[in-house]
Amino acid sequence: MDVIKLLDVITILSATYGILQTVGKVRGLREKMDALELNMRMVSAQKADISDQLEQEERRPLKKRKREVDVWMRYVESVQDQVRDLKRKVKEEPFMSRLNLENQVCALATQVDKLHERGRFDKGLTLDVQPAGVGHNLSREEHGARSQEI
Repeated sequence: MDVIKLLDVITILSATYGILQTVGKVRGLREKMDALELNMRMVSAQKADISDQLEQEERRPLKKRKREVDVWMRYVESVQDQVRDLKRKVKEEPFMSRLNLENQVCALATQVDKLHERGRFDKGLTLDVQPAGVGHNLSREEHGARSQEI
């Protein structure tokens, strides 16, 4: 009889431990979501700064925005939408369904971290553009001779 009671206690403790783990994961999900939102705000601010800097640089003659900058900015907008959608899901989903969202939060957090790193553009945001007609009709020999004159 004592063995049966002991088994019942072990079963109850095991179930309680499982519930506590589940509650902990949901709390962890909230913390991860908060961290994701903070990092996304940082990337959004970075995007705004880059937009301002591009506006200044593109006013200068013969400057053109790099394609990689455009791609990065569009990707930031896409991830912003994903973060908003995921935040809504985390708030609206029932308790047990939130557990499935933890992997999505972690994956999106990784994407946001990569966006932050890639948004540094150490080699600049723009390219120097040659004016139309300059150097286009020159042969290689003429182009080499002309560059030596300069």
